[in-house]
Amino acid sequence: MKQLALLAVAAGALVATGVWLGHATKAAPVIATAPAEAPRTIPVVRTPALTRPAVAPGLARDLQDRDPKVRIAAMRELVASDAKDPATLLAASHDSDLGTAIVATIGLGELYRDGQVSAQDMAARITDHALPEKVRVAAMNGFGVVASPQAASLFTDLVAHGQDLDRRSAAILLQHQDPAAAVPALIAALADSDEYVRSNAVESLRSFARGRDFGTDAAAWQRWWSTRST
Repeated sequence: MKQLALLAVAAGALVATGVWLGHATKAAPVIATAPAEAPRTIPVVRTPALTRPAVAPGLARDLQDRDPKVRIAAMRELVASDAKDPATLLAASHDSDLGTAIVATIGLGELYRDGQVSAQDMAARITDHALPEKVRVAAMNGFGVVASPQAASLFTDLVAHGQDLDRRSAAILLQHQDPAAAVPALIAALADSDEYVRSNAVESLRSFARGRDFGTDAAAWQRWWSTRST
């Protein structure tokens, strides 16, 4: 019995080591290491940069849809894409749906900043009083933030002779134009009968004066400007 017990213990030990009665269990295969080779150069496949898609199928038709909700959704998609074109947006700025016309006009401002829409086209929408005020304001904002002789000329004229909306918008947008044209017009606007024109003119003058603030004191502003313009 003692011998049988010893044999059982020995058998257990053999099983633990992976050997049973002379038969080895399958060990993990040994993979021979190949001689070191110079690393192969893997060609880099360059994929084109992702761009916003062009006009999606059906978008052109949706821009002409009778439902204004469809038109404004299509116009937003167009303006957000790289496929917006001046002719489509110029036409849509006269859309009977106010929202569609505003979105189209905002898109025109983006194209104007990229040099794809003329100053004349932007000015035409600003001065067209048959257009809704919000459309005209969108055109002013797109045109006025880019300094140019055409914008400076238009806004100095509007701040002096335009309707209330024109004068208010021009007074704040002139801060983006050449100071030589803008500052004298803004100082004159401090005497405007409309309080919003006056406050906007002060805000624009502050931006030119690097924080100096003479309020609506036109004489003080004129003294400051005389030291800068000579």
